[in-house]
Amino acid sequence: MEKQIITLADQEIAARLATRKHFLKDIDQMIDWKRINKILSKVEIRRTTVAGRDAFSAEVMFRIMLIQSWYKLSDYKMEEQLFYNAMFLWFCHLSLENPVPDHSTICRWRRRFSDRNIFEKLLNELNHQLSKYNIKITEGVIVDAAMVKSHARPRKQKIIEMEPVGDEKIPGQTTFQSTELKVEESKDPAARWVKKGKTSIYGFKR
Repeated sequence: MEKQIITLADQEIAARLATRKHFLKDIDQMIDWKRINKILSKVEIRRTTVAGRDAFSAEVMFRIMLIQSWYKLSDYKMEEQLFYNAMFLWFCHLSLENPVPDHSTICRWRRRFSDRNIFEKLLNELNHQLSKYNIKITEGVIVDAAMVKSHARPRKQKIIEMEPVGDEKIPGQTTFQSTELKVEESKDPAARWVKKGKTSIYGFKR
């Protein structure tokens, strides 16, 4: 994929994030983005035909949509987060010093994905890849989720910390409590992501 030019500020942020554990870093390492990009090529826009806020790759926009789903963010809230959330910028391959997609750009790309009918293919590919880790994604969002694995290994639990979303210093911005994603191996061979009661489950939402 095409990345924005990396600045000294981006390098400094990347160095700081390198020492921290984060849900998005774990997922980024699990996914083979080359295979995802083969599907995204159907909606890719030639870089020579667009400029400004629309000059983003399909992968960048797909990563943004994944974050929106996982953190339950509207297009407006996502635009706001991309102005100052360093981890979101890192995951989306965006620079601190370059333009980021605004809410209307995100909306247009979502319609483009929908018109090309690639959401299901993307979800199937993600599930196929993550099955190697005994993890399956279904529709939903992340709040306090239990990631259930197969019975192939002894029971144990791993905690993947999620960064708080929001900043109390920004007027009108809700400050969220940090959450943790619990990764638990299960004895149930049919274990998968589900929604139980008021617990919101990790997943991909169209």
